[in-house]
Amino acid sequence: MTPGERFRDRRRRRRASRRGRRRAVYLLPNLLTAAGMMLGFWSITLSIRGEFEKAALAIVLAMVTDMLDGRVARATHSQSRFGFEFDSLSDLTAFGLAPALLMYNWTLAPLGPRGWLIGGLFALCAALRLARFNARADEPTTKYFQGIASTFAGGMVAATVWFMHWLEVTPPFPRPLGMIVTSFFALLALLMVSTLPYPSIKAIKLEGRRGYSALVALIVFLVVVLLNHEPMLFGLGIAYLLTGPVLWQIERSRAKAAPQALDDEHATESTSDVR
Repeated sequence: MTPGERFRDRRRRRRASRRGRRRAVYLLPNLLTAAGMMLGFWSITLSIRGEFEKAALAIVLAMVTDMLDGRVARATHSQSRFGFEFDSLSDLTAFGLAPALLMYNWTLAPLGPRGWLIGGLFALCAALRLARFNARADEPTTKYFQGIASTFAGGMVAATVWFMHWLEVTPPFPRPLGMIVTSFFALLALLMVSTLPYPSIKAIKLEGRRGYSALVALIVFLVVVLLNHEPMLFGLGIAYLLTGPVLWQIERSRAKAAPQALDDEHATESTSDVR
């Protein structure tokens, strides 16, 4: 082989190696997305078998993969339209169908048609939530979601199952408690398609000068939560649910105060002119 041929051969190998690395980088976030979808399907099979705590765990693990795939795609600059659409389909499985079937098999089945309607409402609202999010994908990102994310809603169903087991209260529930749990699931469904503002977890930045401190604080917080995860996850979820009405009320008060402040400014200017 001549020197020129060896040089061309090395260059072809380098190009092939770079293409292989690029394919691996693009494949990684999609593998995480696929893992989330499979965890959602696993949750469905577990809830059918009556293993409700394991089904809840599968949904929580799917939440972890859902948080990772987007961050990995952004960090490696491997976002694609395919990955975006695939992520939505995975979310519908893991955070729409899986939680709906979990709540139905766990506590809604004895209600008959009303039970599957509430479970179906949750799955439908998750689909509508994801469709609305996709339709607005080209709009500028903000630090607030409109309505709760389907990921959070599915996780809240799992947290409720764990919390009730921690309280040693299992289905069939007494009638008043059953009505509260059923209403809570219906509320989660409706909050997904509401327009209440909820803080976006994407607003949490681990980059920059304070990235290390933020990462350490996040790890410590997660350890504290996991030490007693049943009440902690449920309590944090309820606190997050309350932020929507609170933020809505704050924005409403500001909207009312702005015209009043403008009128007061105009009145002051008029008085000055008269003087």
